[in-house]
Amino acid sequence: MHAEPVADATRLALGEGPVWDASARRLRWIDIKEPRLFTLDQPADRIDSVELDVVPGALIPCPDGRLVLASERGFELIDAATGRTSLLAPVEADRPDRRMNDGKCDPFGRPVAGTMQRAEPRQPGPLYRLEDDGAVRPILDGLAIPNGLDWPEPDRLWHIDTPTRRIDLYEYPEHGPLGRRIRSLDVSHLPGSPDGMTLDADGNLWVAFWDGGAVHCLSPEGRPLATVEVPVPRATSCAFGGPDLRTLYITTARSAEHPLSGALFSVDPGVSGRRGGGQVEHGAQ
Repeated sequence: MHAEPVADATRLALGEGPVWDASARRLRWIDIKEPRLFTLDQPADRIDSVELDVVPGALIPCPDGRLVLASERGFELIDAATGRTSLLAPVEADRPDRRMNDGKCDPFGRPVAGTMQRAEPRQPGPLYRLEDDGAVRPILDGLAIPNGLDWPEPDRLWHIDTPTRRIDLYEYPEHGPLGRRIRSLDVSHLPGSPDGMTLDADGNLWVAFWDGGAVHCLSPEGRPLATVEVPVPRATSCAFGGPDLRTLYITTARSAEHPLSGALFSVDPGVSGRRGGGQVEHGAQ
């Protein structure tokens, strides 16, 4: 399969965090390096954007309608119309050398995201959860570049620490830190490094590969099922969207040698995404 650029897609420095808003029929995603929030209005096939007042790491829709941003400051509420943010909870406020990276909302409605060094060398850091009481608690430690996460079941979490070139499945208790690592999928044989990911309706993993020029689909046991070729090297993340969740949207990062790099791409992979699998089920404001 081959992904094609979405019409009029802007070339982002570091596109990330695609999220489908089902009721508004919109896709949202961010640029981390040149902080902006982008919105694709599918019925009109129009892309709009607003400048952000913080460096973002992930866009996290919550079941209660809130749109949360994991940023350089911590977990924040964001107004998608204006790009304005308000801090919900600081994270590592004493560490300006770090910022939050990829994140999603867990099955219990709580935002989860990890932190990473802004530059080499990468000192390990935690995966954090914003609890219902407003406290931020670490639930997994020792991560260099926390990335791609999704829940196949409420008590299971897939997670990627990019430099390990591995995708790990953990026990996910409703309260407290993560439990034991149940399974690891070694993807070191695939070109590039695993970055963002999503699950389809059958529980298969769709993983974007930085410097791999592709999104690979793997079964939960690690069996290769499909490959979407992206005509730029740095695929960063992916999400299912469209009215029937049968379009896979792929964000990318800019590189000087590739004119389309940094654009948003899409493909019909022949499968659908999951309801509640990272999509907003009612319009987030």
